[in-house]
Amino acid sequence: MHEGHSHDHEHEHHEAGSRAEVEAVLRYTLQHNRSHEEELHELAHELEALGLTAAAQEVHWSLDDARCATEHIERAIAAIDN
Repeated sequence: MHEGHSHDHEHEHHEAGSRAEVEAVLRYTLQHNRSHEEELHELAHELEALGLTAAAQEVHWSLDDARCATEHIERAIAAIDN
């Protein structure tokens, strides 16, 4: 559980891939998350331009959370690299 958010989905347990495969997935996920951050940023500004300030604020907060998740992935990659 993450600060008021429960994890209800199941995780498949299978054999671990190679270190290179796992790192490649992390790096892909990092880029994927960054692209979503850019989209959220643009969306927040569009909402602001439409005068939907409460919605824009929520998207800004979601962007803060997304950046936090991205930072964790960056640290995971750094830990692999060390």
